[in-house]
Amino acid sequence: MPSLNDKEFWASLFSLVLAAWCAGLLVLRRDGALGRKIVTATLCVAAITALTAWTHFGEFHTLWIDAPGVNAAAPRRQKVEVHRPFHAYEFYHYYIGAKYFRELGYEGLYDCTALGDGEIAVEDHVQARIVGWVRDLDDVLRDKTFTDARKHCIDDVKPRFTPERWASFKHDLRELRRLVGEGFWPEVVGDAGFNPPPSWCVFGSAVANAIPIRWHGLSTYLVSSGIDIVLMFICFYAVGRTFGLQAAAMTAVFWGASFIASYGWNGGAFLRYTWVTTLILGLCALHRGRWVLAGVLMAASTCDRLFPAAFAIGAMIPVGWRALRSAQDMRRLARFSAAFAGATVVLCVLGAIVFGLESWRVFFMRIFRHGDVYYGMHIGLKKVMTWREWTPRVNFAGHQGLGVFHDWNLRLRATWNQTRWLSLPIQLAAAGGAAYAGAHRRPYESALLMGLVGMFFFNLPANYYYVIITLVPALLLVAAMRGRTQALRGRELAVLGAFFVFWIATMFYPHNMRNVLVYNHAICCTLLAFMAVWITAWTARRA
Repeated sequence: MPSLNDKEFWASLFSLVLAAWCAGLLVLRRDGALGRKIVTATLCVAAITALTAWTHFGEFHTLWIDAPGVNAAAPRRQKVEVHRPFHAYEFYHYYIGAKYFRELGYEGLYDCTALGDGEIAVEDHVQARIVGWVRDLDDVLRDKTFTDARKHCIDDVKPRFTPERWASFKHDLRELRRLVGEGFWPEVVGDAGFNPPPSWCVFGSAVANAIPIRWHGLSTYLVSSGIDIVLMFICFYAVGRTFGLQAAAMTAVFWGASFIASYGWNGGAFLRYTWVTTLILGLCALHRGRWVLAGVLMAASTCDRLFPAAFAIGAMIPVGWRALRSAQDMRRLARFSAAFAGATVVLCVLGAIVFGLESWRVFFMRIFRHGDVYYGMHIGLKKVMTWREWTPRVNFAGHQGLGVFHDWNLRLRATWNQTRWLSLPIQLAAAGGAAYAGAHRRPYESALLMGLVGMFFFNLPANYYYVIITLVPALLLVAAMRGRTQALRGRELAVLGAFFVFWIATMFYPHNMRNVLVYNHAICCTLLAFMAVWITAWTARRA
């Protein structure tokens, strides 16, 4: 479970305190151009500090790679520790899953990895790594023996491979074996599989097939794992160009000084930031009045991860409200809606053409089932409403632990159903309040608010998807700086202060609590409190 060590924790806390001080000066004081430049430069220092801590001060991830000169087929290969921007666990799922998606689909990744591992063991005269239990990707609340997993691959999945593609698949497994420790494989095939929609796989598969893991001795896997870093800086650049340098620096501070979206979760992976990049670019396009471009970008984000559709709905609320009285806004709404719908259809059809309609059927079947599974670090209202005295008193370790996880999930589902009489009014109040507030805000502000309401109150996404929330303090700072009156500036600054409290709490909870279920519940409760403050402040009568 990724966490912040003491050095990262204190560096992140320092950058947040420094950013809070800068935000206060930018909003409350008018010290002239020179004073603003000094404060902005200080905010940039906070951003650099936060991003440096985010990368574990340049140590990135720990890998155990084959020692120089070691025979790859040696039964017990000597490993050496290195630090590189490469998340092997995430890379395996998203690179291998995307590269061989046409053959593996959604349910063949672990089973064929088990089969490939067995064949490699025979061919190279080494010990097989996967000899125990494998997660059943038809139902992630169950597992199966490695024998059953290999049989499923032989009977149902491997026939879709050509001999050349199967050889390529095993070659990539061999290359990954060079980069990971011996305990990697039993653990990685116990996760929840590869789950992006076919529309993402069109792009992801093309990139994965174009960039090998190793090319003529070069570590080209670092090219694949480095794409997300480029995307991250594109986000900062777009925010800076659109909202100003202070907003870009503030976004970078919270992106870097983060536990729920820390580098350890999916930094150094493969194309995990495509959805957030297109979404942020879409919000920037909204601010610039580029309605068609915004619709296309937000459609791309939606076809990447589905839940960004709520951000697009939020963007349409203020434009639709004004369109009741304005022909110009009606045209804007029409352009955005047509672009969003058209791009969505094109991307979905493209996914069906490349991978078949069956891929979409399996995806939706799996994603709706997956969305009703309670994991340790998923964040949403469900975690608040289903919390009971027995909730954290579980042990999910090993094969027997998965049985506990299965029963625990069934009990939580029943508890959620029992709380619907209270949960539904909370959900409706949050959606109604966000819609009312959004109708009187700018489209990009409404989009961000409604999108996060959709994530928290109506979904249960993994914590690292909340990386988009790092845009909230940036836009609150912009609103506070540009407020027409002292009262408006003070209101936005108060919400920004509440966000600082929430964010710092998310760092203290895991640093001081040892049970992931306990501190995740505390994070969910604190986020619920912030969302209530945010919605209330934005629904209040404008001064």
